[in-house]
Amino acid sequence: MTGTDLVPAATRPDGSRSGLLWYVGVAASVAIMARYPMLGLPCLAMGLRTQAERFGLKGFGCSIGIACGVLAAWCLAFGLESMVYAATLTGVCIAVSGLMWKRRASVLAISLVVVACAAVSMGIDAVSLARAGYGLAEAMCAMLAEAARAYTGGGIEAELTLTALEPVFESIWPIVYVTTALVNVGAAGLGSMLGGISPVRPGSRPSPADARGHIPQPSSFDAPLWAVGLLVLAVLGIAASTLSFPSAGIVRTASWTLLLSVRYIFTIQGLAVVLALLARWRTGCFLRVVVIMFAISLETMFVLSIIGLVDVWANFRKLPRDGAHAGTQA
Repeated sequence: MTGTDLVPAATRPDGSRSGLLWYVGVAASVAIMARYPMLGLPCLAMGLRTQAERFGLKGFGCSIGIACGVLAAWCLAFGLESMVYAATLTGVCIAVSGLMWKRRASVLAISLVVVACAAVSMGIDAVSLARAGYGLAEAMCAMLAEAARAYTGGGIEAELTLTALEPVFESIWPIVYVTTALVNVGAAGLGSMLGGISPVRPGSRPSPADARGHIPQPSSFDAPLWAVGLLVLAVLGIAASTLSFPSAGIVRTASWTLLLSVRYIFTIQGLAVVLALLARWRTGCFLRVVVIMFAISLETMFVLSIIGLVDVWANFRKLPRDGAHAGTQA
């Protein structure tokens, strides 16, 4: 596992059974995902990865065909609109499982999947809202305002706060789609990771090397340098949006969305630094949980993101960053 690999990809010996139950599981996962996405996502990704590891491209292709068949049946039974969202999530599972199976799950590849998922979801909602006579930005800002109103309550002070937050909502509303896409990709990644773990035969023990290959090592995560470039680009865009020109609002929204999206990469980097320090100090499980939860709570003030950004240059964990590593970041 390299620093830019989000999850390890372990090989699995070919199974002797037909895997029919796994194909049934793939079909059931797609049907479940249409109603319960967070349950169907990891199940479908696990089924796809399992069949890919056991039967190679043939198993992966058959699983994709079965998933598409269930989506087609769902479309005929309940209409196109009820199937579109499930089709997007199915595409996420296929992309993540395929990348992890082929050991191509780099930060760049996973980031592109997140961007594609967010863009498709925005397009679907934009078309649906346009039919009702609403704009996507208007609807999302109204939704954020209602969520803030439910949190702040009523009263004059609450209304003044909401009025002050309206420009903020107008600038950051696309991050809702990015965050949702990130959660979906993470759920698919978890299922694919479980599907890629080779079973241990009775009476045998996995070697330490195999165990490390099956279990993710978050403490070795290393953010690529292109993330720093995007961060700089976002800051420049925010600064430029303060000027008066016709598309300043669009530039402001795009720049803030880019900044908050890239922030997730540095948040993971900062959390990896914390995990590495805890492992170096050999802290107990209870203390680790307390420290991790406290660190995550501090992310509301961008603490982990700042640590992760500084680690790009400081290299607190003393990770090897040679020429080959720089090439994988490009």
